[in-house]
Amino acid sequence: MKKLRVGINGFGRIGRAIHRINELQDAFEVVVINDINPDNHNIAYLLQYDTTYGRFHAEVTADDKSISYDDKTIDIYHEKNVLDVPWDDYNIDVVIESSGVAENLNSIKFKNETNVKHFITTNAAGDGVKTIIFGVNEDELNIDEHKIISSSICDTISLSPILKLVKNTHKVLGGFLTTLHPYLGYQNLLDGPSASWSVPGDINSHYALGRSTINNLMPKATSAVFAADHVFPGLSDKLQSFSYRVPTSIVSSAVLILQLEEDIDAEDLKKRFEDFASKQKYHVIKNSTKPLVSMDYAKEDYSVIIDHRWTKVEGGKLLKIVYWYDNEWGYSNRVVDIVKLISTKY
Repeated sequence: MKKLRVGINGFGRIGRAIHRINELQDAFEVVVINDINPDNHNIAYLLQYDTTYGRFHAEVTADDKSISYDDKTIDIYHEKNVLDVPWDDYNIDVVIESSGVAENLNSIKFKNETNVKHFITTNAAGDGVKTIIFGVNEDELNIDEHKIISSSICDTISLSPILKLVKNTHKVLGGFLTTLHPYLGYQNLLDGPSASWSVPGDINSHYALGRSTINNLMPKATSAVFAADHVFPGLSDKLQSFSYRVPTSIVSSAVLILQLEEDIDAEDLKKRFEDFASKQKYHVIKNSTKPLVSMDYAKEDYSVIIDHRWTKVEGGKLLKIVYWYDNEWGYSNRVVDIVKLISTKY
């Protein structure tokens, strides 16, 4: 398996989580990091100290060009646009685009003239983009055809494997998904404008997101189902989604309710999930019946943990499933898995 040379564009919560996970797995070599934070010492500090995941394993130092730890030195750039970084100077195989900025995705899709073999992005669509969700379609990755690979979003990589196992035997007529998602970095401690993350400088039309994150539950739309359309075409015509942004810092939960055409047995379904988990190559589904709360799932590397205490069927055809996922760590593990999957094909 070839050890790929990787650049990370955007070294925020997801970029740093990906880097930490790779340090544990030694799956690829991080050669270059690009982040709009102009202070390399602050970048080193944020890597070393993390309120959610604890201290980094080594002391991280910085100078005006790089950060260093152990025997590694990683060059740092501060470009606003992903294509302004000299990736080719470093013979980069894969760029992980984790900034979430829409302009970067558009640049990759329409202006890319680099020699980078693959770009991995968050949720994306359109010609030339292949969405890969483990537990659903990872076998479809073709490195000759798929140069831009979407790793989707945390809400969708947790939902999709569940849907896949249900849809294998039962037709979904309709349903509802409600997610409870921790606050994100662009939200406010006190009431203010709802600043956009993906389009810096814009104000979200959903003004409620600008309210105090520590005092409110915020009802909002979610793209979880629309993102799943990339692997289940037409799903959003049947499944409606809704979200609360909640005043916690990590771990999401969700309630999925499906109306099925045929009767389904809850115990048979649990057995199907258990069989899948026992044979899976990647950490996609974990099954649990333990009486846990959200923080007990922090740093879980699975895409989804199904809380089978609440797996219920009403009237034979109405199915309810409750599940959890670490919205940073679980998602970032699947990004690392995509890089590993690419490396097996070279």
